[in-house]
Amino acid sequence: MTTGTFTSTQRLGQYLAQAATRPLRNDVATKAAICLIDALGLAVVAREETTAKAARRVILPTSQGVSSIWADGTRASPADAAFANGIAVHAHFQDDTDHVSWSHPGSLVPPVAIALVEASGGSVAQALRALVAGYAVMNWLGVDEIVSRRLIARGMRTSPTFGTIGAAAAGAAALGLGADEAASAVAIAASTTGGTLEPVRCGSDEWRIQNGRAAQGGLLAALMAQQGVVGAPDALCGRRGFLMALAGMDAPPDAWKTDPDPSIMLQIMAKPFATLGDNMPAVMAARAARAHGIEPARICSIRVTLWRPYSEYPGTAFKGPFERIVQTQASTAFAVAAMLIHGDLTYEMGTTGRSDPLLNALVAKTTIVPDDERGALDSTVTVTLKDGSIVTADAKEAPETLLFQNEARAVEVFRERFSRAGLQADAAGDLAARILGAAAGERPMPVADIFDAIRAALQTEGRRAHA
Repeated sequence: MTTGTFTSTQRLGQYLAQAATRPLRNDVATKAAICLIDALGLAVVAREETTAKAARRVILPTSQGVSSIWADGTRASPADAAFANGIAVHAHFQDDTDHVSWSHPGSLVPPVAIALVEASGGSVAQALRALVAGYAVMNWLGVDEIVSRRLIARGMRTSPTFGTIGAAAAGAAALGLGADEAASAVAIAASTTGGTLEPVRCGSDEWRIQNGRAAQGGLLAALMAQQGVVGAPDALCGRRGFLMALAGMDAPPDAWKTDPDPSIMLQIMAKPFATLGDNMPAVMAARAARAHGIEPARICSIRVTLWRPYSEYPGTAFKGPFERIVQTQASTAFAVAAMLIHGDLTYEMGTTGRSDPLLNALVAKTTIVPDDERGALDSTVTVTLKDGSIVTADAKEAPETLLFQNEARAVEVFRERFSRAGLQADAAGDLAARILGAAAGERPMPVADIFDAIRAALQTEGRRAHA
């Protein structure tokens, strides 16, 4: 099961050996910076979430640490920082989405790229090259959704399962590993990865930990490879390797005969609302429907068409009773009802909304219709009112920048997240502008400067709180 003269594992090693110095196209570098800004903002705004706080308590922050904890500016080892930051970015279920791999690379790749480059005193430009390598490898692993669907069918969650390997790829690029070492990093990650879908299905908490552990595991795989630990040469496609053991596949996809493509960064989707990426098209359609001036109390019924694979994903069909916040975040009906009532869908609504009589009444009136004709970004919401009138809206009516952020939208979201966390929005705007400028090659920026700025914002807020 080799591809040309290389196994698939060795192919990735060859690719990653060039990633540390491979120039990025301007649009790819800018999108990588946007993804980094998105991840940083999510970690900051989720700093009081229970699992994110627990992660900071169980690691060992130290003044001798070389990598920053994004939420509070403390320092830890790179592995501990990747763990805590990965959980924080994932904590509100709003980290970005790669549709091909059905995963959330924002909580898996940036925490590793940043932790290692910060530890070495490197620049934002170096971190962005490592970030792109990790995203591209995750997309390559899930190419055409072939492996992704097989993993999901077997109860495996793709984010942590692909994520350890994607994190190892980012780590290999950040460390500048040679081809053999990078291949070993991939192999070590492939043999130690995994995560089940049960936490998402039942609404428990450990889905957040899955991504933190995957980020940490990938970083450790890269560091172990750097120390000379040798991984299986055919770890991905061997007879007892990743594909066979986890996906039940006896041959790799044809696309694994080619290298990962950095330009897939342009396909990465942001999540403007706190719900599963599967629900995002339905939420966008509901948002467009609400713009017609619908009064929620007058709604008689709601019909939602959603791409069949999303309608069948664990948790999306759940309609209550809602006992845990993740049940609300997974539920398509809850997401649509919340948007129709509030015109927004925040993480906090998963707590306040589940006891709201009006919201629960709309959930009960909602029917999800699997769609076999259209695709992943398509959904239609049809609302029938008590007077017999009908309002229909489509996901495609939403502004494209909500999902595929440009620079202005990225800065706007970053400012809003700082403000929600009690920090000054202007500080966020200045920091985002510097990161985007570094991506464009305007002025070199050390990664350490990001966290000096975050610490300064935290100290300013602390002084204001005690004034």
